[in-house]
Amino acid sequence: MRAQQEALRFPADAVYDFVERVFLRAGIEESSARLTARGLWFASLRGVDSHGLRLIPHYVRAVQGGRINPRPSFRFEQSSPSTGWLDADHGFGHAAGIRAMHLAIDLAGEAGSGHVSVRNSSHCGAMAYFAFEACKEDMIGTAYTHGTPKMRTPNATTTFLGTNPVCLAAPMAAEGPFCYDGATTQISANKIRVYGEQGLELPPLCGADEQGNETRVPEQVVQLLPMGGYKGFGIAMIVDILCGLLSGMPAGDSISDMFNDPLSEKRLLGQFYGALRIDVFEEPERFKARLQDLAERIRRQPRRDPDTPVQVPGDPEKAFQADREANGIPIIERDLAQLDSLAEELGIEPLRRAD
Repeated sequence: MRAQQEALRFPADAVYDFVERVFLRAGIEESSARLTARGLWFASLRGVDSHGLRLIPHYVRAVQGGRINPRPSFRFEQSSPSTGWLDADHGFGHAAGIRAMHLAIDLAGEAGSGHVSVRNSSHCGAMAYFAFEACKEDMIGTAYTHGTPKMRTPNATTTFLGTNPVCLAAPMAAEGPFCYDGATTQISANKIRVYGEQGLELPPLCGADEQGNETRVPEQVVQLLPMGGYKGFGIAMIVDILCGLLSGMPAGDSISDMFNDPLSEKRLLGQFYGALRIDVFEEPERFKARLQDLAERIRRQPRRDPDTPVQVPGDPEKAFQADREANGIPIIERDLAQLDSLAEELGIEPLRRAD
C-alpha cells in the first residue's frame, strides 16, 4: 500500500468561504451555491471527509458537463396535510434536500409530522445535514437517499442496491443532536476511495472484487458488503422503496453511477425527508433531558478496552467537529492540489492556511 498522505489544516471559516466562492464562480445560483457549500463544509467539519471537500471538483465537472443544473427551479406540490413532493429540476441534492426538509418542518408544524419526497435530484452528501434542520425546531428529523448500485446482494455474485444511508437526528438537552447517519453497507463507496487515496488498507468485511470475493485493497473493490448480511440488504431495500419507488425515480440496479457514467447524463435520484414534532407525544424539554440521560448512561458502561470510550451514534462526529473548529479542517495533499488547480482554472484565490 502507498504511504498515507500528509494533511494540512485550514481554518473552518476560510474553508467555507472558499467552497462558496468556487461554486459561485462556477456559475451556480446563489442559494444552491451557499447550501451546497455548507453541506460539504458540514460533512468535513464533522469528519465525514468522504462526503466533504474532496467532492468539489467532481461537482464542478458535473455542472460543466450538464449533469447538474446550476440554476434549478424547484417545484413543490402538497399532496395531503402532512405530505408533498419536490421536483429538484436536476439541481444540487444539497439545496433540494434543505428545501425539502424545511417544507417537511412546515407540514409538521400544522399536522404533527411532515414527509417530502424529492425527485429529479442528484447526489446530496451527508444525510445528517438535513436531519439536523428539524432538531432546531424541537423535532426529530429523518433523511434517506439511494445511490449507485454498489452493494453485493447476499448469495449473489453481483451488485443490485446502493449504500442507501439511513439518518435520524433528535435534539438533546446539553449537547448537539443525537444522530445516527450510516450507510447500509459496512462502508460507503466514497470512503473506499478515501482509503485508497490515502494508501490505507480497508477494515475487514467492507469490500469485494469482481468475483464477489472479499478484499481489503481499495483499488480492487468493485462491490460493497452489506452490514449484517441480509439485514443490511433489507434495510437498503426499504430505503430504495422510499426514495426510488415513491418518487417515481429509477430503483435498484437501474440507478445511475455517480463516477463512471457520463457527466452529461442526469442522475435521476430520489430522496425522502421527514420531520416529527416531539410535542405531539411528549414535552420537548423532558424528551431532550431523557435522551441526554440515556446517552450518558450508555457512555458510563464498563469498558472492555479501557483506552476506547463507549459511544453513542454521533459521538465520533462531535469529537471531530470540536477538534476541527479549534484546529482547522485537514485536507490531504492530493485533494489540496486538486482544489488549487480548480481555483486557478476559475480565477479565484486558492485556499490559504492561517498565518
